[in-house]
Amino acid sequence: MASKENYCYRILKSHSLIVDFEGTPTRKNVPAIVDGETFKSWKNRVLGNNVTDVVVYVPDTPAPQTKISTLQNWSGAEHLEQIFNAFGKAKDKKRIAAVETAVNETEHSLVTFSRDTLEQLLEEHGDSLEPSVRDFFKRFLNETEENINTEELIRDLIKHYNTVAKMFRERG
Repeated sequence: MASKENYCYRILKSHSLIVDFEGTPTRKNVPAIVDGETFKSWKNRVLGNNVTDVVVYVPDTPAPQTKISTLQNWSGAEHLEQIFNAFGKAKDKKRIAAVETAVNETEHSLVTFSRDTLEQLLEEHGDSLEPSVRDFFKRFLNETEENINTEELIRDLIKHYNTVAKMFRERG
């Protein structure tokens, strides 16, 4: 996004003015509004001395006989289009960031579950759980932080179940 359009967009957001100019503003950030300021002092303070041909777009009711082509020449719509493109890109970046955040949060919620959930499930089974099963989950919970990674739990369960099945087969 061109810096001129970016700067014009920031002027629009902070000063409610649609402007165009030639040159490069001396500032990087648009300064705040000053009450009672004249256009000349505003132009020098906000845009600096390197900028020329400053135009402010204001609502105007043209005479009925004015040709549309004349209005199009007066309007400088190309510059306005670039400002609105800059606005659209800024909105798209915010939208993309929001979607990425939602995807990450959803992914996290699908891959993990709370420690409290596992503790409640174990509590529901109470004394019906075999001591070795209770010991397994006690060890697992001691090694786990706030959220439990579902994949890690399944890996541990498979590993321990396989060990028990192997021992049972060898004894039987």
